[in-house]
Amino acid sequence: MRNQTLHIFRNTPFGRETLLQSAYFCRQYAGLSLAIYVPTYERFMLRFESGPVMVILDKSYLFSPQTARAHVEEILAPTGVDFEFITPTEQAAEELPELPTDFMFMSCPRVVSQQSSRIGLGHIGPKVRGIVSHAPFPVLIPAGNFKPWESVAVFFGGSELGARAVELGISVARVAQKPFTIHTQLDGTSREECEQMLARQGLLDRIHEPDGRWVVFERGTLEENLFAVPHDALVVIGAGGHRLLRDLVFGSHLERVQSLLPNPLLVLGPHWKRQV
Repeated sequence: MRNQTLHIFRNTPFGRETLLQSAYFCRQYAGLSLAIYVPTYERFMLRFESGPVMVILDKSYLFSPQTARAHVEEILAPTGVDFEFITPTEQAAEELPELPTDFMFMSCPRVVSQQSSRIGLGHIGPKVRGIVSHAPFPVLIPAGNFKPWESVAVFFGGSELGARAVELGISVARVAQKPFTIHTQLDGTSREECEQMLARQGLLDRIHEPDGRWVVFERGTLEENLFAVPHDALVVIGAGGHRLLRDLVFGSHLERVQSLLPNPLLVLGPHWKRQV
């Protein structure tokens, strides 16, 4: 397992912002470095144990290839983050470039198959959703503009995947030495049921660590209570199982959270393997 975050570089000012956020995440997560892929093709494969994902990039990823590596080096030099350029290691059966998948994290904007000018806050593209639903690592979805995050906000609604998001969020906060808050919207689940799930996962005591808080909303809607999330927080949330694609379109907590919060997101899917 590589102690790295995979980053697909887009050679545009928008790509500069996402690269800065990836570098900041690595700097907060001590010892984590960047693996930078500068694409030379519009398509590549990520072959996971749960199934392959073909990623289709918009043409901005291939803009001015002769300047791409120099821009990466210029952007990352002030951050002090270690990085390396990677190249495809194998050819897939479809004769597409294939990247390794043994990373701890991957950084990916909300949409990779459309021009950045068309990317709206309330839209996570199908290729990104495909990565999240199959990847064994969490996916960092940067905000539109780089801004340091000073705390970690985790969304937990009582499910097992939500409890795993709590585990991941607390681990990231502990490594980054940042405070964390667990946000629970009681929407068809009782506080007692949430406590039972946390207890089964061995997390009930951890949410009351000195730098932690558990905030339970018994009134108001999720949308109203999102104002409790700090503007400078990294948001950690789970994307639910095999219903991911449908849920993202038809109103799951993830869809509602990511459509209203401009914060960077760290999203884990059903195949996340504990590595933190």
